[in-house]
Amino acid sequence: MTSHITTFYKFNPLLPTRVKNINDELYILSEKSKIKGLIILGLEGINGTVSSNITGIQAIKSYLSSQREFKDIEFKDSTTIKPAFKRFKIKEKDEIVTLERPDIKPHGKNSHLTPEEWHQVLSSDEDFALIDTRNWYESDIGKFKNAITPNTEHFKGFKEYLDAAQIPKEKKVLMYCTGGIRCEKASIEMQERGYESVFQLQGGILKYLEEFKDKGHYEGECFVFDNRVAVDTHLKPTKLYSLCPFCGNPGDKIIKCKQCSKDSKICEKCSQDKNNFLCSKNCKYHYNLNSIK
Repeated sequence: MTSHITTFYKFNPLLPTRVKNINDELYILSEKSKIKGLIILGLEGINGTVSSNITGIQAIKSYLSSQREFKDIEFKDSTTIKPAFKRFKIKEKDEIVTLERPDIKPHGKNSHLTPEEWHQVLSSDEDFALIDTRNWYESDIGKFKNAITPNTEHFKGFKEYLDAAQIPKEKKVLMYCTGGIRCEKASIEMQERGYESVFQLQGGILKYLEEFKDKGHYEGECFVFDNRVAVDTHLKPTKLYSLCPFCGNPGDKIIKCKQCSKDSKICEKCSQDKNNFLCSKNCKYHYNLNSIK
């Protein structure tokens, strides 16, 4: 059975009472409409990815769009056969995406480029710096051609990257991420540092691939934060990657488990340790236990 997935975010201040009300109403809706997924909810807004049947997805879209704080919220849609999530969960956090800058208040006035505008700029001979604001393990499996990859472990490391970067303040900067949310804060961070011309991809990679698929400038696959691990340029679940059982990052290195003899996939970094040629932490435990005996 096809599972429908939608990803969304919206920066808009919420009162504590509204956070509680929305939290409670979303849990009720998830039970009623069989919705699964993860939502980050806080005083600065909402950020989430959920899955359900088409009726359930329509229900949560209708609910979110009907809330005065989220009335123009944008959704990025895709589908999968295997379940993307096992359960439904809401996490309440100070920041709905963690840059450790809760004082930054995205205002919707940043220079957003639609996928069409973004594609036109990348297809031109303009001089610009193209920055991938995602973490290293995300950009490692796919990115826009010629993008700068800061190789951060966490988004909060983007500030340290800017401290060391030698990008001229007057240079045109294009930035992107998976769905657009990280760029909302990263663009303001750059503007506050004096960068004069900063633009972001509206809707992120996911929105771009909705429109351009394999005819665009994106190369490889796009990491997603659910059981699909990644999607290809047609937004179909990856056939290449699985989550590495040791570090949780995407991996495509095929190994034969030394404990159960099953084929499995681990990431390139973990494959450098021959002790990791096992398909799971459970197999590693039993293998080490037998080795001691």
